[in-house]
Amino acid sequence: MILPPLRPMLAVPAAPFDAAGYCFEIKWDGVRTLAAVDEGSGRLWGRDGADYTTRYPELVEALGRWPAGTLVDGELIAVRDGLPHLASLFERHLLTNPWKIRQAARWCPVHYVVFDLLYHQGRCLLHEPLWRRRGVLGELCTSVTVPGVLWSAGVVGAGTAFYEAVVQSGHEGVVAKALASPYRPGRRSPAWRKIKPRPARARRHPVF
Repeated sequence: MILPPLRPMLAVPAAPFDAAGYCFEIKWDGVRTLAAVDEGSGRLWGRDGADYTTRYPELVEALGRWPAGTLVDGELIAVRDGLPHLASLFERHLLTNPWKIRQAARWCPVHYVVFDLLYHQGRCLLHEPLWRRRGVLGELCTSVTVPGVLWSAGVVGAGTAFYEAVVQSGHEGVVAKALASPYRPGRRSPAWRKIKPRPARARRHPVF
């Protein structure tokens, strides 16, 4: 089974808030990436459908540990001094030479932070509520360790305190997601809200 190359669901801007029906996660400063596993072979692509598979061969190989028919949403990051470092990631992300890409795995190892599960063992979960999708994804991450793949943990309800702690620690912000929300590929939905300090930090890099 070849899984569809879905486009990611997108968030709308918002101010900090508390709500029992929302999960609050770190907004990871990286490159939005979806990944699929088809019969032991991984694929990676970006929010505009660009193929990232050849850019991160070590991650693609590692993802083959997951069951065929798995499709996840997440963020590729490079870490420096304990925080995502976007400039380092872009330096690697733009490489096209296969030899340089293989070498880049040494000087710029990447992590894939996963936060949503869209297909599981070939079964479509797009219409399932977020709390159920994340529950299955959490179990998958716990039962099958994949080098370079991290689980995006979050908190429920206490969004304001979580936001303040996250920004204080050096992250760019928080994403709030309605626990009952389905996944809407390619759509910007108020069910997902991105919360960042204002005025927002200027982004001097291309968006992938």
